[in-house]
Amino acid sequence: MKKALAVALVVLGFATSTRALDIKAITAKPTADNPRFDNKEAWPDLVGDEYFLKQEWPKTRLLIWAHAPSEEATTTPVRGGPRPDIADPASWIDAATGKPADAIPDMGTDVIFPDADRPYKVTGSGFICRHLTVGQDTDFQPGGGRAAEVFGNVWIRPGGIFYVYRTLMLVGGHNTFFRHDWPEDGNLKELHDTGAIVPFDPADPKKPNPWSWRTDRRPCISHFFQHDKPEGSTEMIGHSSSRDEVGIKAGRLIVGRDSRFLCGGAANLDIHRDAAIVLMDGAVTGKTVNQFGICLRMLGGSLTAGTPDRPIKRDARIGVGYCNWMNLSFPDQTVGRRGNAYDYGRFSANVSGKLIGYPAEGSDARLVFGWQRVSMGGGGRGVNATDGFNRAFAKLQPKITVWVDPEAQVENVRFEDLHRGGIVTPDAAAAKNWKNVTYGEGCLSKTPEKLIREYTGRIDRGRPVEPLTPEKEYTSM
Repeated sequence: MKKALAVALVVLGFATSTRALDIKAITAKPTADNPRFDNKEAWPDLVGDEYFLKQEWPKTRLLIWAHAPSEEATTTPVRGGPRPDIADPASWIDAATGKPADAIPDMGTDVIFPDADRPYKVTGSGFICRHLTVGQDTDFQPGGGRAAEVFGNVWIRPGGIFYVYRTLMLVGGHNTFFRHDWPEDGNLKELHDTGAIVPFDPADPKKPNPWSWRTDRRPCISHFFQHDKPEGSTEMIGHSSSRDEVGIKAGRLIVGRDSRFLCGGAANLDIHRDAAIVLMDGAVTGKTVNQFGICLRMLGGSLTAGTPDRPIKRDARIGVGYCNWMNLSFPDQTVGRRGNAYDYGRFSANVSGKLIGYPAEGSDARLVFGWQRVSMGGGGRGVNATDGFNRAFAKLQPKITVWVDPEAQVENVRFEDLHRGGIVTPDAAAAKNWKNVTYGEGCLSKTPEKLIREYTGRIDRGRPVEPLTPEKEYTSM
């Protein structure tokens, strides 16, 4: 009898929530499907050159989640009781009719999870839609080992959470935005704006890292992230990060002005041949943690600051972690059969394709390539965070080692935080083809000949396969 009553309360709660749904009020707010770019309060930072402003969208159906809690719907699901299912059409309200939907969201459907009077969580196995709005106090976590695909805009309101347990795939052929506003307390935004360093303290190695999902999961949008838009783009606005691998397979992933997009964990930020990452004024991309080994892997794609039709007036930054360039000994570690992540000779990045800054006329803005300014994170796979390791790690100076393909196009770039020999290439003479390249803060020399080291070992698929020799010239301050 008690169980039947609990189930009845749950069903009543859902029904009440559905009856209380104010479709007019929900759709009156700016949303991913109706951004209202002319609303200066909602969009104070638009410049007018953003690609998504010009994108046209045909009208389609709009579904609203029916079970957001409200003041009128005072009952909530009991623990262990039935929960609304995103794969059940009855869980959605068709905004055009005000009645339960007759089909679940698909690639041509716009979706709104409304703002609520108290937090609520929605889960499910996989998900697909066109535009997606995640309201305040909404925690939407599609999972079940399946990917979530979004073909249009995404807007995560302050206080909302959107996290895909497997892979978030931004797909389609349109120019879109992915807006995840900075946390309202302003702390992360201040760290970004000031370029603050997050140091490693061996006395407190587990001190919270403000950029890590382990400290705050709200900015984290997925475990794996893929961008696959052969004829389109996505502009990331605010701050978002993954927990693991990031693959830019096709199209442009644009990190908007004063925004940050980060790759988490011991993972690579991959840019494929037909893809590009574009950083606008004050934008940053890189890792959430420091790790030994590759952070950025360019597979013939492009990494640019601005574009020819959207030039920058302020620097934009790609930040990578630093390796054991000083050839320090790390005690208390198990020696791996194939070597360890902290061995000498690892690279912070593999660069091929295009590495270009597009400054506005009269501006000296550059694409800045340097250290990511986050020491915390432990060093990646194969590292035991022992006291001996932590003490040695604290002595390692944050200087980066970059492999540059001799065919890479490098222009309007300022390298920072290079050790001597920090740029490694099989043909040092290729650097003479670079245009307007300078060496700035943190470099251990301002002379290109001392910063560029020629590699003479074997190469496979454009990458070195023999270890570097730890010569003192390249391993000392």
